[in-house]
Amino acid sequence: MKILSLGLTGAFDEFRSKLQQDCCALVQEGFRIAIDETNRGSYTFLGCNIAEGELSFRNYERIKNSLKDYASQLLVDVILNNEEKELLRKIVSNNYHFFNEEECNIILSNALKLLSDNSGLFGDFSYQERRTYILNRIQEYLTNHHEMVLDGFVAFRLKDYRGKLAEVVDKAVDEYMMDVEYKEFIQILRYFVEIQEVQVEEVHVIIDSEGQFIIRDSAGKVINHQYLEAFIMKKGEEISFEDMLISALITLAPHYVMVHYRAASGEQLAATIKSVFEGRVIFCHGCELCQDYLTGQFDGRN
Repeated sequence: MKILSLGLTGAFDEFRSKLQQDCCALVQEGFRIAIDETNRGSYTFLGCNIAEGELSFRNYERIKNSLKDYASQLLVDVILNNEEKELLRKIVSNNYHFFNEEECNIILSNALKLLSDNSGLFGDFSYQERRTYILNRIQEYLTNHHEMVLDGFVAFRLKDYRGKLAEVVDKAVDEYMMDVEYKEFIQILRYFVEIQEVQVEEVHVIIDSEGQFIIRDSAGKVINHQYLEAFIMKKGEEISFEDMLISALITLAPHYVMVHYRAASGEQLAATIKSVFEGRVIFCHGCELCQDYLTGQFDGRN
């Protein structure tokens, strides 16, 4: 008697092996369970069969439910560990066909990172959340059907899941475009740095634990400049501290920029300075000049 039939494509040897292992407990109870293969076009159907004999209705129901539970657990693994990446790839290819192959691969990588970040924008779409959702849908389906074609199930029974994957890809594209624009902007700034004549030998940018900063000269004195007046403003105002700092540094045109920071909050700003002033940046993580400012608050006026 055939209890379950699953239509799969691609490599399914591992799936069959795991299903057979899961069936071992039932075989040890004396039930004769066999798994056969039938080819239909591009699909291979794995059939789960049991010899009827004197099988009672109670045992039949128990074995049927056990087999479907085993299969459900394995199928959700196949979808998440094998099919999901290909689904993302197809979404990128179909929805953003104007990107070249290299760009599509970057977007795919961004999408996979977003999916792996359980605390990020898609925290409600974590691996465990996806697993629970898909498992419930598979179990629902197998409660009323004894045959499943995996591709068809994903296409027609997991539309919400695929829709969420499309949202992840959209966000990944946004991140990619922002990164491209950022790099282009950095290139423009580098050009301005290169054509500027050096105005001062060195400046010191001190970034505190809250991400606020100040610019000083080699003697530790605040550099008075029209672009620096806005630096005393606190966070929360509608202005980019990073843009203002870079603008000020470009205008000051230093030969070297010494960046002082310790906290992670300063890493992005320090990285931007390094990108713009390529070859001119030195990093300091603690010295007499910056120690007092890194351990306390400053308003940029002293």
